[in-house]
Amino acid sequence: MATNSQDLGLRKEAKEVLGLVALAQDKAGKARALIVRRLTDIALLPEGQLTPQERQLVDQMLVQLIAHIEVDLRARLAERLSSRADAPQEVVIALANDVITVAQPLLEKSQALGDSDLVNVISAQGRDHWIATSRRKELSSSVTDALIDTGESDALIEIARNKKAQFSAQGFERIVSLSEQDPALCDLLAAREDITPALAHTMFWWASSGVRLNIVNRFTADRRLLREALNDAIDEGMEAFSGDPDLMRTLSMMAPQRRYGPSLGEELLTAARGSDLRKVVGLMVKNADIRPTTAAHIVMDKGGEALAVAAKAMGMTRREYLQFALLVASHRNNTSHTVTEVNRLTALFDSVATDRADVVLRYWDETVVAAKPARVKAA
Repeated sequence: MATNSQDLGLRKEAKEVLGLVALAQDKAGKARALIVRRLTDIALLPEGQLTPQERQLVDQMLVQLIAHIEVDLRARLAERLSSRADAPQEVVIALANDVITVAQPLLEKSQALGDSDLVNVISAQGRDHWIATSRRKELSSSVTDALIDTGESDALIEIARNKKAQFSAQGFERIVSLSEQDPALCDLLAAREDITPALAHTMFWWASSGVRLNIVNRFTADRRLLREALNDAIDEGMEAFSGDPDLMRTLSMMAPQRRYGPSLGEELLTAARGSDLRKVVGLMVKNADIRPTTAAHIVMDKGGEALAVAAKAMGMTRREYLQFALLVASHRNNTSHTVTEVNRLTALFDSVATDRADVVLRYWDETVVAAKPARVKAA
């Protein structure tokens, strides 16, 4: 059995060995840090100062060392490299895929990261990396496509807010559809300069009241000037484009305003006084030449803006519209508009020209398929 003095001696020796190991590790850590700093200084030398072979060797050494150095040193290295467009590619990619405290400055501002590098990071990493990438000053359509595919709300808000973010046609359609669940995203998209009228009118059905008014006022046009300029071409050349349905739909926006019979307003009022809103929908389908789904959305829209625009497009008088709006609202869960709401909707009715309202009706008839089905029941 060991004596007390022997125990004390063993403990002392063990303590000394542990101390030596700790000292060696500390020295190794300091040595690695010094080497990395020196290598970083070399890597950041102007392009002509190193041969391609020397630069490649430095990059390889940094890549190999990164996996063995402390997080805080990797973070400092990433911050330093983030402002250099000529930073070593392999090192930047490795750091961009590191923990977010390291990767963030590179993802947000490094010009050394190409679009394919960013897409790969988005694919391989998670939420924090997505948000950091979305904060870049400029974003290509391939990167925004990848971010939109994540469905991450905060990242979508960032790219919608970014005026220099580019979107593919498919990406824009996808982010617009996602905005139905996010009012803040809808507001930002509606304010973008590059959003198309068709996409804006698609969002109309779930946008807030203020955004709806903006969509109606901003994304309509008086067709008279365009119609006069294109009159002969449209009348004589429509058949030539019959094989291109997208172009045909666009050209149809330039068609003359539809004319409705003088009794339509009274017919709609009579139907609205009845017990079944489906009769109102049927009249709108027949007389306005719109799809049943479009008419159903207009009638069942709780905000009331759609009905105001449709009534103006169909040539209803102000008095007819007010009676019509109150009757239709009373059928929806036995509710009616407040005085404030009536004044707001009347102002919208008065502010939209009949020709412009008809353009909106045509847009809705093309885009309402993207919205949720509206169910119209007998009252």
